[in-house]
Amino acid sequence: MFFPPSDFEHYAESLAEITTQLRALGANRAILKVLPKNANDKNQIYFASSFSPLYNNFDLSLAERGGSTSQTKDHSVPGSNIPEAVFNQFAWVKRDGTRVKAKNVKVIVYTQYPEARLSGFLSVENTMPQSLSVAYTKANSESKRLLVLGRLPGGACLGLVYLDMPACLLKEIAGLPGLEKSKVCKVLQIDQGGGEKLFGQLARVVSRPLKGCRLDTSGNTLPFTGTQVCGYTLEHALGIIPNAGKDGDIYGIELKTHTQVKATLFTPEPDFGLYTQSFEGFMRKYGYESDGALRVTGIHRAGVRCAKSGLTLRIREYHTAALEDSSIDWIRNEQGDKQPFPYNPTTPLTAKLGAVEVVLEADDGFVAAGWSLERLMNNWGVKHNEVIYISAEKVVNPNTDEVAAGFEYQVMFSPEVIWCRETSAEHLLKAINSGVIYLDPAPKFVPGEPSKNKRRAQWRVNDITKAVAVLYELTEVRDLSGP
Repeated sequence: MFFPPSDFEHYAESLAEITTQLRALGANRAILKVLPKNANDKNQIYFASSFSPLYNNFDLSLAERGGSTSQTKDHSVPGSNIPEAVFNQFAWVKRDGTRVKAKNVKVIVYTQYPEARLSGFLSVENTMPQSLSVAYTKANSESKRLLVLGRLPGGACLGLVYLDMPACLLKEIAGLPGLEKSKVCKVLQIDQGGGEKLFGQLARVVSRPLKGCRLDTSGNTLPFTGTQVCGYTLEHALGIIPNAGKDGDIYGIELKTHTQVKATLFTPEPDFGLYTQSFEGFMRKYGYESDGALRVTGIHRAGVRCAKSGLTLRIREYHTAALEDSSIDWIRNEQGDKQPFPYNPTTPLTAKLGAVEVVLEADDGFVAAGWSLERLMNNWGVKHNEVIYISAEKVVNPNTDEVAAGFEYQVMFSPEVIWCRETSAEHLLKAINSGVIYLDPAPKFVPGEPSKNKRRAQWRVNDITKAVAVLYELTEVRDLSGP
């Protein structure tokens, strides 16, 4: 007889039962961990030696929490901050299928070990699976518990706890493939068929002329003539209502249209350096005058000085060293400042999460603009983990009646698309460091007219059809023109 301590505990006799439940919930992948005796809400739950597997699977926002000094690990730096990543969408699932949102479930990354642990289990109702409490683990030290993190398309997470697992189920779990960089977690794939469904829908859209348009929030068709006409027209054809938070998203897959192989990947602004301290100061120091405005432009590739701005894009990292009193501190220069070193893509990123940054550097080393790893990762991540890149052609609409109605352009999508899966922060940094991704800024400053100022940091690639091999683990060209 199954006697659960709360409504959140589940029971299954086979992996097939767990798979069926997750499929019904809409999950397309799950991370499973058989919990040790001491895994509870006080001790946190260890998942992996790397932050990447969780970051790559779920919609997380990276931040920093309070400083910490390890008493047992020599790599800890006094006063350094511990990174944490909060699940943007996490819910515990009850036995009846009800989902209860969690307040603040997060992954805490201890860079000195390194390791990633799960913390913060309370729901918005101040409830939680009681089998994860300290009281339960003390009273039921021999209980067999399984924690399942189910991933929904788009990166939302569903948490389920299973109790009283029979030996046959434990054996099935042990036979699953392991989670990358984790000796204690397993991965369960659940095919929801989202990719194939989307390809079927796209096949009915490509290779035919479509009037340039978009859907409004009520689902009505409106003419559209802006620079995003291709993307909006595709969304219209697929019935996607534009939403800034999930632009182009369907079945958890991001749709990216491009009219040329040179493409903009994303546009995160700097979060430190002169640019953030004084935008006007940055523009006056590095900009040039054009039509009464100051502009900063030019191609900025890692390690190559841009003659137009006089700035060099660099990825750099900071190292630690042991002092004579056996304490640990950052390696510093003669002025006492932390000494930056060139980024080393061969060393684990988790161990240096708080010590990597991308900067626009002047000849004297002055930081004109900088991007923390937190800023870059929060703009990349799971949203780019599965993408279909679609080539589009935009022409003036030859249909005079449609033009009269405001449909100025006609759009046609190529039947050959590129399906890309499994990216990571490491992929992103490698692409920037090798020059595959470059910065093509386009800010404008108009003295005395702040309403005309523009801030724009465009991170681009010269040829998206070639760049995907660096950005993703898996790429596949699909021809949707038919058999």
